[in-house]
Amino acid sequence: MQKLLDLYDTEVRGSLVAPAPGYRAERDGSVVRLVGPSPDPNDNAVTLTQLTEATADREIARQISFFGALGHAFEWKHFSHDQPASLPDKLRAAGFEAQESETLVVLDANQNFADADLQDGIRIKELKDPAALEAIGVVNTAVYGNPRHSEWLVASIATEKQSDPASIRIYAAFAGDRPVSVGWVRHKRGETFGSLWGGSTLKEWRGKGVYSALVAVRARAARQQGCKWLTVDCSPMSLPILERRGFQRLSTTTPFVWSPKAFNRET
Repeated sequence: MQKLLDLYDTEVRGSLVAPAPGYRAERDGSVVRLVGPSPDPNDNAVTLTQLTEATADREIARQISFFGALGHAFEWKHFSHDQPASLPDKLRAAGFEAQESETLVVLDANQNFADADLQDGIRIKELKDPAALEAIGVVNTAVYGNPRHSEWLVASIATEKQSDPASIRIYAAFAGDRPVSVGWVRHKRGETFGSLWGGSTLKEWRGKGVYSALVAVRARAARQQGCKWLTVDCSPMSLPILERRGFQRLSTTTPFVWSPKAFNRET
């Protein structure tokens, strides 16, 4: 798995290809970062670092200074194999707040998935019309209770879909006309890795095969485009489902978020 993890770090975390118009991915010394069009931490991130115990504090301060000058909050996405081992403590000491950890899992995309047994009346539909993307906001707001973030998410995915329609495919499970689960897959032809995102499911529809059905349809879509490996940053709830499907653990990820308010207090 180490060789695959190294490849993931190089091709995915170290990519200098912007995900959509308005973003730029750039290397700044030992850091690769994403700079987005808004001050939201979902738009701005440190994605890959090559640090040592001697350089980590200085580099953390440099990135705070950079994003702080823009007035942007940002996410420093930490992977459990990142160095130095003390990096999480250093981030906390610099004013970052740790978010919920997830497990990065990977699957050989050539693995075939059997269709999940869905209840009568449940249908999986690909969302291509921009207006249909509102299903994402409906489900995410119901699950997480954050309308502002749902609004940002719908707008962001709509922009991404418009920019490169083939690189992101969005699906929803419907009970009648009601969306009960949503998820999307990102993969560009010629790239080694694809990734599954979303998977949010209304509470009353969990444990009924809906999430597994969305995983299967998205995995097939990625494979059709030549994807070799499929990854998911998954929650503790999704992890056992994905492992039963053959996904294997690669790393543990923890988003550390820094806000300009912390920058202003320090300065």
